[in-house]
Amino acid sequence: MSSADHERRRRIIRILRVFAVVLVFLLIFLPFALGFMAMWVLTKAPCAGGHLPSEYGMTDFEAVTFPSMSLPQDIDGFLVHGTNGITIILPPALSTGAGNWRPDYVVLNRHGYSLLSYESPNCAGGTNSLGYQEVEQVGDALHYLATRPDIDMNRIGIHGFSAAGATSLMAAARYPSLKAVIAMGGYHDFGATLEVETNGAWYGALYAAGTRVGYRLATGEDISVLSPIATISKIAPRPILLIYGTREPSLAGAHLQLAAAGPNAELWLVPDATHGSYWQHAAEAFETQVIAFLDDAFAIER
Repeated sequence: MSSADHERRRRIIRILRVFAVVLVFLLIFLPFALGFMAMWVLTKAPCAGGHLPSEYGMTDFEAVTFPSMSLPQDIDGFLVHGTNGITIILPPALSTGAGNWRPDYVVLNRHGYSLLSYESPNCAGGTNSLGYQEVEQVGDALHYLATRPDIDMNRIGIHGFSAAGATSLMAAARYPSLKAVIAMGGYHDFGATLEVETNGAWYGALYAAGTRVGYRLATGEDISVLSPIATISKIAPRPILLIYGTREPSLAGAHLQLAAAGPNAELWLVPDATHGSYWQHAAEAFETQVIAFLDDAFAIER
């Protein structure tokens, strides 16, 4: 082999070695970075705009602001007045503004329930923790309602969707003044769900590690705090209604929560519904199920 051929061969080997090192680095770094960025985007998303209650046909309302014990700014919200003396707190899911209305929330007001909707922490100078720190804002809402002479603090419920469903369960476990809970489509344990979803994938452990680090840096909390199932048994004997679609990704967690909660909990499965599409798939049944649950919880006779 000539010296030129030998040099060419050594150059190719060096290039292949560099390529191999870069490839290994990317295989390790990319899944970790993707997990980190996914969590960062979820927790740091900008505040989304809300909607006036009047846009959903609810005309008897007032804009409200109440102080927060944990956020740097006061919290903006809307209190929609009802007629039966019962108030339902609607915690925000992800980065929603003060009017985080859904059709399945509006139906409550049509049946006489007052509604308190308020903005997410992102909108008040904080960070979206995906449900855990938001429990403190439920406490802020309860303190605010207690200052109002027109609110009966013995007749307060909570109703949340997705991450706010998890918030609702964790808040009810902390605050006994919440007399009934409706939680739709929330996770049972975010960390455990993450492990299941990435199990078996070559990148799974690295992606999960990036997610955990991202959550810690974004919120200051360990991801293990996102676990409604750890405290759901503390809600008893107050009633719980879990709502999930039969095509819900977190459906297995719904059954685990039902078992952990005890006989005070019930699970309603909406046929063919995916995450958040319960109303679209079964509007009439949804209205019947939810109103019957709340009417029974608060001894309303119609």
